[in-house]
Amino acid sequence: CGQDLVLTNQYIYEPYFAPLELDVKVIYQERYGSGEPTDVMAEQIFTAAAKQGGYRRIIAIGGGTIIDIAKAMSICTENKKMDSLYAAMPELKKNCKLILVPTTCGTGSEMTNVAVFNRTRMGTKMGLVSEAMYADQAVLIPELMRSLPFGVFASSSIDALVHAVESCLSPKATPYTRIFGYKAIEMILSGYQKITANGAESLEPLL
Repeated sequence: CGQDLVLTNQYIYEPYFAPLELDVKVIYQERYGSGEPTDVMAEQIFTAAAKQGGYRRIIAIGGGTIIDIAKAMSICTENKKMDSLYAAMPELKKNCKLILVPTTCGTGSEMTNVAVFNRTRMGTKMGLVSEAMYADQAVLIPELMRSLPFGVFASSSIDALVHAVESCLSPKATPYTRIFGYKAIEMILSGYQKITANGAESLEPLL
């Protein structure tokens, strides 16, 4: 009914969703910059979303950059400036529903209330944190990872491995959290061994 705003990449949306002729508003993140999310990129997307108008739900389909920007969009203030969002922590309020659909095998950002941005005006990276940024729903669609470039798989899975190791070695780790950390390490390393033995073409069954 035209009340959904989809934030994604064109290479994801066109093959998987465009044929469905969905009644949604769409913003392609790559038109506003590449790489990790910055305050400038986010603010440009905030402005583009405001011009679309009339949406009640944000659906983010993509990697960490898209997911982090969507989190900020869901609590965006009227002046649409990242600085104002950081200044308002932790009293930020969610303005619309948020659905996160990850397309990389990374660190589980879709399940957290943290978004990290490069604050170019300050020359530093900083986490934006708010209870309001938890997704209303997080959905994993395995088919969306079948076209994942091998380089993206490698970097995002290594990122996940590092986080798993950190969670096990953290001074705040508990026997409960270590169960998940060690299991994640086991699964990732097992997958690497299969790829080493059978080549990159064996990646798809792992996804």
